[in-house]
Amino acid sequence: MNWIDIAIESALSFFVTLTITLYLERVLRNKKMTVPDAHKKDKPLIPRPGGFAVLAGTLLALLFVRNLYALAFIFSLLIAFLIGLADDIKKFGGPEKPLLAILAALPVIFMHAYSSTPYLPYVGNVTIKILYPLLVLAGFPIYTNATNMIDVFNGVVTGVTAISVLPFLAYDFIRGNVAGTYLGIAFEASLVAFYLRHRYPSRIFPGDSGSMLMGAGIVALMIISRAEVIGIIATLPLIFNGFFILSSIGGFKEHSELMRPLIVLDDYRMIANSDPKAPVTLARLIASQRPMSEKELANRIMLLSVISTALSFITMLVYYI
Repeated sequence: MNWIDIAIESALSFFVTLTITLYLERVLRNKKMTVPDAHKKDKPLIPRPGGFAVLAGTLLALLFVRNLYALAFIFSLLIAFLIGLADDIKKFGGPEKPLLAILAALPVIFMHAYSSTPYLPYVGNVTIKILYPLLVLAGFPIYTNATNMIDVFNGVVTGVTAISVLPFLAYDFIRGNVAGTYLGIAFEASLVAFYLRHRYPSRIFPGDSGSMLMGAGIVALMIISRAEVIGIIATLPLIFNGFFILSSIGGFKEHSELMRPLIVLDDYRMIANSDPKAPVTLARLIASQRPMSEKELANRIMLLSVISTALSFITMLVYYI
């Protein structure tokens, strides 16, 4: 790996994403493609969707690594983005989106951008040639919907994704995985650039196209890096939030069909909805003790992601390096 190439790639990805994000903010607002920021007092109209900026910045990875791993990664992100974009334009039913998300797994499988011998702590390399592609098929709907479901507060989905990707970057760099390192750097730099405009108070929302793209990026990097256990630990907040929601509402349902998990008070702080029919979410659990502002809730969720990522680094150092 060349440090100059790494610096150039990260700078290009960052500035291209930031430039396109700023452009999208203006264009989407002019075209009235905005949604109200529901947790703000005056409910300002925020441009959406902005996920294309993250996709464009990540595409620059192909300038530095051109092989099947890079193509599989980019095509998976593109498919997830298009599915999310279709959902942004015309909402799918509850189970339709996770079923369509399976399509994002196909480039990884057909280009064989995976190893069917993952490493498990205490066990070592395990060969699961038939089962592994099925796990890949399941992984994309799980993670694309997990990122989609955690996208409820300003900056959270982008921040959590950017934090969760860091262990993959470190693991690929230490092992000398050139493809994984360059892909991870382009994705991470793009996420950081978009976060600057998506963080509280948001100037743009990623939309389902952006959140699904981020989920696909996490699972694709996890597979390409052969860092499955590390990745699962780093993304525990995403996994738990998705599991809590699905188990409490009895499966995949459209957001509009659900009761709000949080009650917005007169001062625009939020507290957990005590109705047992309300979905169980990380935010609802965090706000169960006292009212919290949107910014405080967002920071608490991202703190959980930092803790999980720290645990994944410890796991990597103890069992993988």
